[in-house]
Amino acid sequence: MPRYTTNEDLLTYIDHLQKQNADDLAFYPLTTLEKAIEAHQIITCEDNGEVAGYFWHGPIRGGYDIVGYQISVDYTSRRRHLGWGMVAELLEMGRMGGATGMRLRCASSSEANDFWSLIGFYCTNVRAGGVKRSRDINFWRTDIQRALFTLPTVQPSSKPIDLSSYVKKKRAGIAMPSRWSRRHY
Repeated sequence: MPRYTTNEDLLTYIDHLQKQNADDLAFYPLTTLEKAIEAHQIITCEDNGEVAGYFWHGPIRGGYDIVGYQISVDYTSRRRHLGWGMVAELLEMGRMGGATGMRLRCASSSEANDFWSLIGFYCTNVRAGGVKRSRDINFWRTDIQRALFTLPTVQPSSKPIDLSSYVKKKRAGIAMPSRWSRRHY
């Protein structure tokens, strides 16, 4: 992996990780990711001096939760606490900025659900996901400041990807986005 010194290089690397983890991540327009880089809303981690992952988050505002949009660590660098390091960095930034907590969504088919549970996040909701993969979306949260009340927890879903509905619609001639589509439907 090359070292990324420009925003354009980092954007190319994020695009690479999105494709590498296509079953777990949504594809966002590159212009949206470019704006996030410019707004300093991307935290990166390194492995052996090279960029090995990123965590894209929303703004840090006092009295509000931080929203995590995407986190991904390169396959070859996983299980080395790099993901936890990025989360810990964001939680500390949130603590300093007066944020109340952090929340995010995670596909039920993703191994990342175990990660969120292990580092102390709790599942607050489960909803049906998109048409293509026909899986559930788990909503995770953790408190940064002591909360007046805690949201009720629910059992996270582990429903696997089911492409049968998507394939059936494609065979019927319905225009469906490809696996690499950056359009949301």
